[in-house]
Amino acid sequence: MANVLIDGLKERIEKAVKVNKSVGILLPGTNYSDLVQALFSQVENDETGIWVYVAVTRPYSTLSQEFGDLSELGNIKFIDCVSRAAGISETSPNCVYVESPTMLEQIGLEIINVFRDVKEDVNKYLVLDSLTNLIIYNDCDIVTEFFYHLINRTRANDVHMISLAIDEGDLNKRINRLIYLNDKILKVKESFI
Repeated sequence: MANVLIDGLKERIEKAVKVNKSVGILLPGTNYSDLVQALFSQVENDETGIWVYVAVTRPYSTLSQEFGDLSELGNIKFIDCVSRAAGISETSPNCVYVESPTMLEQIGLEIINVFRDVKEDVNKYLVLDSLTNLIIYNDCDIVTEFFYHLINRTRANDVHMISLAIDEGDLNKRINRLIYLNDKILKVKESFI
């Protein structure tokens, strides 16, 4: 059942991201791991694109333990926003470490730096994981301003952006305000793809 769910998610994401510059994915927390696995499966199969994964939910080391050695994937770079804040001091050549998820300007600069060296004719993708956690760490108005800037910057530089948001709890109203700025919204239900 998990493979069917992952394949279905992968297919929906692949179709949506090819047609739209920005895709928002709203999902329940119970499907989070399946969605991330579908994203990494898509990255692994993409031989022509360059991916940047901004990790605000889990540290890079945790993602690598859960989803395999991600450093072997040559087409993805990570920006880890939680390791340093959690006191994790390890490093990886595949990852840029930002001191805290509250440093939104630094996160934006690191995204720009990674894409700066990418050739014009290469497909570029940005995954922001997740808007929900950015709102937990920061004031909602500041995250809204950051997200507006990021979405406009990615569109201007021909970068396809995928932003994740967990559809649970008291943050729904604030999350909806942000997620609907995307060109396309994918809603993942707990039991239905």
